Amino acid sequence: MKIKIAVLLILTVFLTGTRAICAEDLTILTEEWPPVSFSAPDGPAGLGVDVVREILRRVKREDNIAVVPWARGWKMVTEYPNVILFTMTRTPEREKLVTMIGPVAIGTINFYAKKGSGIRIKTLADAKKVNSIGVSRAAVEEQILTKEGFTNLEATHNPLFSAKKLMKGRIDIWCNANLVAGKILEEAGYSLNDVENVHTLRENHLYIAMSKGTSGDVIVKWLDALTKMKKDGTFTRIYNRWLPGETPPEKTERIGISG
Repeated sequence: MKIKIAVLLILTVFLTGTRAICAEDLTILTEEWPPVSFSAPDGPAGLGVDVVREILRRVKREDNIAVVPWARGWKMVTEYPNVILFTMTRTPEREKLVTMIGPVAIGTINFYAKKGSGIRIKTLADAKKVNSIGVSRAAVEEQILTKEGFTNLEATHNPLFSAKKLMKGRIDIWCNANLVAGKILEEAGYSLNDVENVHTLRENHLYIAMSKGTSGDVIVKWLDALTKMKKDGTFTRIYNRWLPGETPPEKTERIGISG
């Protein structure tokens, strides 16, 4: 009897360990960044969420997606293994920290001023002269502008707060992406007609990021699933649902560190 119990215990440990190796739990995170990702009554929603859920379906996984402040997601994906964060703007600095697959969207990062403000930005030097620029904490806008020597940044953990600050005159410029500016303003009670794009900072290529230590098998399967989604038209249908009138990116690539 004791021998049977011992054998069962060994088998249980072995099988549990095998399961952990074969199907490690993933922490999948996104942010409040509508319409790419946002909290809805029935759970996370948006372009990026639909893309990731379709990938999960194809690779036969049922991991949950959590919506968190970007700064928290950034900390998790740069410090812990088996973390997936979407969507992340590609930069040379970030390519040294994570693996990225995509792109899942392409747009621009812009400086928005309240319509009628009279603010004109032709160069980054002009932008440094305004009193304040709203950015999201740890987001690519803050990282790029900080690197460029900006000292007039006001960071919030939710872009909705920056949009409200802009419209209430508490900041001079709001820096964010063209793909989401209209929806965020709408949630703040305004519209894209209430602001003007006074300068484009750069093109914005958005990816799904995977942390250092994430299984190479996971990365390969996710990349393969996204590639097939673009080939069979699924990706385009999702893209057009959330970003009508925008052109979905056709290529799929893997960049950054190895798993």
